[in-house]
Amino acid sequence: MQKKLLALAVAGALVPAAAMAQSSVEIYGRANLSFGNWKATGATGAGTNFDGRMRVVDSGSRLGFRVNESLGGGLRAFVVMETGVNVDTGSQAGQSTGANASTGFWASRDSYIGLGGGWGDVRLGRQSIWWANGVIAQTGANYIDSAVDGLITGHGRVAAPVTRQNSVISYNTPTMGGFNASLSYSPHTQESVSFTGGAQEAGSIWGITGRFTSGAIRAQADYAVNQNIGNVDGAENTGLKIGLGWAYAPGSQISGIWGNLENEVGAASGEVDFWLLNWEHMMGQFQLLAQLYVAGDVDTSAGEVANSGVTGITLAAKYFLSKRTGVYVSLNNVKNDDNARADLSGGGFSSAGATGLTAASNGADVRSIAVGVIHNF
Repeated sequence: MQKKLLALAVAGALVPAAAMAQSSVEIYGRANLSFGNWKATGATGAGTNFDGRMRVVDSGSRLGFRVNESLGGGLRAFVVMETGVNVDTGSQAGQSTGANASTGFWASRDSYIGLGGGWGDVRLGRQSIWWANGVIAQTGANYIDSAVDGLITGHGRVAAPVTRQNSVISYNTPTMGGFNASLSYSPHTQESVSFTGGAQEAGSIWGITGRFTSGAIRAQADYAVNQNIGNVDGAENTGLKIGLGWAYAPGSQISGIWGNLENEVGAASGEVDFWLLNWEHMMGQFQLLAQLYVAGDVDTSAGEVANSGVTGITLAAKYFLSKRTGVYVSLNNVKNDDNARADLSGGGFSSAGATGLTAASNGADVRSIAVGVIHNF
């Protein structure tokens, strides 16, 4: 009898707690496919060219789950689990049949668990550091199949410090006066079995992002450093970019980004400045999009690499059939100087190989034209 009364008492105590701690689960995603032609031709000398090929291409499709739970006292728990999917192939392979780390496996895109409150939040998991441009420029990331904003991390000769990174812990401030910031850290190669100590140095990645929105003004600054790459003391890649935008009408803005990439990794060292000009304009149910990307010649410890500059343009138009569904046409053209090899969004979009163009294709100009359909749910 006493055991039955105790069980009833425990159950009665738990019911209010269970009712208070109910979590909400949201399923969301995107399907984005296009049909078009891609080529990379005009390589220097006897370099490798890729003649035009017709393609059906998946660009950034994903399936995700968002979970939120109120814990009381202003504290909440949340989970994001987002997986990239290739609707064109049904596998992890991109257009070049090379593996794309952001597709094919559970939680392949930004995925994390966190706790938050009025003080901000802390997140643990796979997260984007440095490369995301937020509201400053979203053309290639969210509006169409690809755009030259992807060249920010796809310069070819000089690597970005980090993109989407495993095993990250981040602190994200609340928004105060239109400003918020994120501080991110990943132990990187410390988790690898190849790290044994001794003459090796532990690797790590640090990143900080600041964002500001006030009326029509938008700004974002990002800095990141990838330290002791390959467990080699002093080998590091750094990146800095600063963006400013003016949202002159709903769905319309002019924005620009300046950035610098620097690699200090022995013979592969180099430094380059780049600029991106972005335009988005809503006209009824039409969205007009344009971008211009310019990168100067690469500087090394041995001097400037002549003819290593890059110029890219994007021209696109999108028609919204509804708030969630749109159709678009896009043109992307990347002009590589004789010693440059920038490519559109790397191996996930390029047909040149798992990592895009290589040194064998220096000087090849990339062109992509497509029509596509995108649906967000």
